[in-house]
Amino acid sequence: MVIGRLLFVSLVIAVGCTPAVLASDSENERKILVTYVNDGARATGPGAPYRHRKRYAISAEARRHSSQIADEYDLTQVDHWPIKHLSVYCFVYQIADGDSRHDVLEKLRGDARVESAQAMQEFQTGTAESTLYDDTYAPLQHGLATLDVSLAHKHSRGRGVRVAVIDSNVDIDHEDLQGRIDRIEHFPAQDTTPDHKHGTAVASVIGAVANNAKGIVGVAPESSVELYVACWSQVNAEAAICNSFVLAKALDTMLDDPPDVLNLSLTGPHDQLVGRLLEKAHHQGVIIVAAKSRANDESHDFPANMKQVIGVGSSESWTQSRSSDSHAPGRVFAPGEKILVAIPDNAYDFRSGSSLAAAHVSGVVALLIDIKPDADLSEIQTILERSQQASAGSAISVNACDALHLADNTLRCGG
Repeated sequence: MVIGRLLFVSLVIAVGCTPAVLASDSENERKILVTYVNDGARATGPGAPYRHRKRYAISAEARRHSSQIADEYDLTQVDHWPIKHLSVYCFVYQIADGDSRHDVLEKLRGDARVESAQAMQEFQTGTAESTLYDDTYAPLQHGLATLDVSLAHKHSRGRGVRVAVIDSNVDIDHEDLQGRIDRIEHFPAQDTTPDHKHGTAVASVIGAVANNAKGIVGVAPESSVELYVACWSQVNAEAAICNSFVLAKALDTMLDDPPDVLNLSLTGPHDQLVGRLLEKAHHQGVIIVAAKSRANDESHDFPANMKQVIGVGSSESWTQSRSSDSHAPGRVFAPGEKILVAIPDNAYDFRSGSSLAAAHVSGVVALLIDIKPDADLSEIQTILERSQQASAGSAISVNACDALHLADNTLRCGG
């Protein structure tokens, strides 16, 4: 059954390792990131009120070392960017044909001029087209019902809590997102094709407008949603891509004015540079929420597996009967299957995956911060875990209203 302009289209974003121009897999396998200490850099660019646009110049030493390294190791420079919150300058290089990336990286890590060296990493979001579709409104809202969002909204709607989303672009003209995106920063290269599907879906789960007689309701409909566009469409493919370098640029810019919550609906292998920036965000008080690997693949469970991050799995993939330790520390779940989301052009569709589970939890965290703004990661993690409701054979999930009661026992979840 079609509801409004309900469209059934695939929604899968592969967050991959492609620099400013798209490349084949073999070319991507030759990309590396090298950082140099950049302590002597000076700030350049506009002053207030555009401080977030200010760029930091490369120091003379970092410039010299980057040129020397390229020459000595037969590397081709692809792109570069200052990562000011780590006091480093980051270069993307391509190694020469026939060279072993592993061997080149090992040599670079032993070079005193190099601050860090790593391969580009590939990431993938946990979102896919739903395999089942219902033709009534009740199941379309099952995520909100599981979370008890309607009861939670009697006490909190996330008013003014800043939720940053690093993802693909968003259809800001969508009827359920008009006026909901308070800041947009773009990082993909200008010659890439924007993707608006995944970002729109994630943003709508977190902050879609409530009580507008249209579409769906976000978990935190009065939060302030900020978008850092770091993913784009892949040529001649349904997937969208981004890479370690672009994610690092987005995180570094976000750290100029840290939000309350950061949603990362993507997974991949451990990434040193991105991990360092996420540690910085944590130390600045940002509550980081990330999707766990859809396939429960520990080797591709970054950044959800970081101790500074709330990792979120899809409720439907972990039932009480399958996961006897579902209440163990670090295990947080939320609905992720057959979730109704906004997609571009005022349309809606069902989507499934841990991307949407993470978005649900980011919304709940915003509700919590609204009533308890000084809560830290440990307290929020504990509240989320304790709020999870499950009975034998059923899915486990965070409960928004129970979480609010745990944060403030004067708030009740009764009818």
